[in-house]
Amino acid sequence: MNDTAINHIDLICLSSGRSLKSKRMHINAVANSSYKLIYIYKGSCVVNVDGTNHAVEEGCSILIFPFQKYRLEQSDNLIFYWLEFSGFAAAAVVSQISFSRTSPTVGRLGETDFERFFELPECRENTVAGKYRNGAVILLIFSYYLEKYPNHRKTENSYVFSARVYIERNFGNPGFNVNKVADYLKIDRSHFYRIFKNETGLSPVDYINRQRISRAEMLLANLRMSIKDVAFSVGYSDQMYFSRVFKRLNGRTPSDFRKNMFT
Repeated sequence: MNDTAINHIDLICLSSGRSLKSKRMHINAVANSSYKLIYIYKGSCVVNVDGTNHAVEEGCSILIFPFQKYRLEQSDNLIFYWLEFSGFAAAAVVSQISFSRTSPTVGRLGETDFERFFELPECRENTVAGKYRNGAVILLIFSYYLEKYPNHRKTENSYVFSARVYIERNFGNPGFNVNKVADYLKIDRSHFYRIFKNETGLSPVDYINRQRISRAEMLLANLRMSIKDVAFSVGYSDQMYFSRVFKRLNGRTPSDFRKNMFT
């Protein structure tokens, strides 16, 4: 098991809460750069992740990894809790538990009142103190999973883990590219390409672009920022190239995406 020390300040809670549905329905989610933990409190459901169905029973959990598309097919009277999170330490936390992209579910925890952690208002605070509590809550939640479902498989390649952290911290810098990542890791670029894609299913270029576009989607909510400003903020010096990449990954231009946010 990976014994990497985790800094809770490097964990960010994006949203959390409870969903109660009395009728059958589908929830479709767009892939983004965050993790999403879903805990089934009552009932059961089927979650389709990247085309594969996973049955999730009452008391069990499923983790959606970054850039995975999922569809939750709800049963009657389903109650579930969710936690969406990101941050430089997120991958390290997840790697210590037996969740994986191809096997994203775990069984019951046996912990009473576990659901109470998912509705803490601190998870949405934007103060320094709130961010401290934010990371602490995420670590507390995952400590229960770690206790019962530790990862006994081979952990993520250390080069890939270091690359992911380095990319997430630097993708907004102008001129940042795959060569800089390979230089930072001190390994051959072609070798880095190969091991990164084997581990993540994405090429390093795709991973960098997806990180940038995911951040751009959030920045587009700020109407005071022009499209050019958004492009530059996420590492694109060419606005037209940014728009092409955005449309390829999102299906819409940045302008159309922004319009849809406010209609």
